[in-house]
Amino acid sequence: MSKILIIDDHPLFRDSLSNILSKEKLKGQTPEIMQADSAADALKIIHENKDLDMILTDIDMPGMDGLTLLQQIRSFLPHTTIVMISGSENPADVQKAINFGAKGFIQKSSETSVLLAALQLILVGGTYIPPLMLEQQTVSMEPRQETASLTARQMDILQFLHKGQQNKVIAYELDLSEATVKVHVRHIFSVLGVKNRTQAVQKALELGIL
Repeated sequence: MSKILIIDDHPLFRDSLSNILSKEKLKGQTPEIMQADSAADALKIIHENKDLDMILTDIDMPGMDGLTLLQQIRSFLPHTTIVMISGSENPADVQKAINFGAKGFIQKSSETSVLLAALQLILVGGTYIPPLMLEQQTVSMEPRQETASLTARQMDILQFLHKGQQNKVIAYELDLSEATVKVHVRHIFSVLGVKNRTQAVQKALELGIL
């Protein structure tokens, strides 16, 4: 069973997120959910549970800001997936979180379908960036010269983008939700260092992956 730690000082948000995740299967497993309301509480749980698969933490935390906490967790559990979930819309916060080792930055205002799709993307090796940040091109995601950062599913979606297909059609053809397709498309953009479909196809052609 996978183990997830939620770190947030708002009990209603923690409980809500815990209820959402406990009803889902992430990587085919129903996760065990743990909660912490402060950085100190989180670090205690982390030291007692070195087998955590994922940690979801806010930026604004009592006693220690979430970015500092992120760095501490990363040094102690270098292979654990860490995701920032925050109400912040500051591009600098997103950039710092990614630089410090977070695998994603999910805004608290995100719909449940987007949240779950983002977590699924992260669990298969992707990085989730809020669409607003990608549109503003404020978060630096260096384009990679290989397909290692794109999953097989994302390569399938890239083929549909090449054909000019819209998300609704792609979702139908691949038996995915439209929200999941949107998350995959955003990840494709971030990996290729582009901001729209046309640029994504052009970049993929230049790299020889289409």
